[in-house]
Amino acid sequence: LEQFGGDYGYPGAPRGVDQMRVADFQRLQGTVYLDHAGAALYSEQQMADVVKDLTSNVYGNPHSQSDSSMAVTDQVTAARHQVLKYFNASPRDYKCIFTSGATAALKLVGECFPWSRESCYMYTMENHNSVLGIREYALSKGATALAVDIEEDKGLEKKHGSPSSDLFKISRHSNQRRGGDVLSQNCQNGSLSAVSENNWNLFAFPSECNFSGQKFNLNLVKLIKEGNLVGLPSQQQQGQWMVLIDAAKGCATEPPNLDVYPADFVVCSFYKVNLYAPIIGLKSWS
Repeated sequence: LEQFGGDYGYPGAPRGVDQMRVADFQRLQGTVYLDHAGAALYSEQQMADVVKDLTSNVYGNPHSQSDSSMAVTDQVTAARHQVLKYFNASPRDYKCIFTSGATAALKLVGECFPWSRESCYMYTMENHNSVLGIREYALSKGATALAVDIEEDKGLEKKHGSPSSDLFKISRHSNQRRGGDVLSQNCQNGSLSAVSENNWNLFAFPSECNFSGQKFNLNLVKLIKEGNLVGLPSQQQQGQWMVLIDAAKGCATEPPNLDVYPADFVVCSFYKVNLYAPIIGLKSWS
């Protein structure tokens, strides 16, 4: 408070945090809740609105043909559009997919990704276990899995004022591959020979790390997709790169702007925003 006291309580907002607590979180009373990042609290007003909606409308099976089923379909469609708007994502480029959890959303990416023996799955060391689990799908198809650390020179960024591959340094860890070692060695040392331009690779990183709180620079998205990140095999060497952002933690305070940072896949957990909500995944449609 000594350092940021002037910003405490959203001073420019219609209601400060103290007023919000009294009006919308009366059940807290004297409780100090310290897991807001892991499971954000829903407000009393939010639950009152939900109950009013459920007791005022008749919702049926969305797979049926009736007024009640159409009411559900309309709500689901509206919810998808609201999610896309939250991430400034165009419906022409992205589709919103509701899943049972963030792990299920990541599992879906791993299952549906077009892995081949020439593919490389690269992921940062600072990642959730569910993101690491994707490598099992990659390895099962003969692809290479490689963990990396990314260091950012923020001083250089201030000097240049624009994103550049020189701002980032990739440090590679030991790679994994089931069966054969030629491609995995090449992926590690960056000496890959030309492969099919239809070969697809996946790079995964969190917008904000669950454990350390580190926020990754989202300018990485374009650099990776364009093959311009130093230490990353080029498109001629490795084929096309797609990007997965795990925004489960970061979406609560700073959701990725997909119009500016066009990642191919984004996983979001809305119960970390207000608890009473589903988990979703965003997939690029282009």
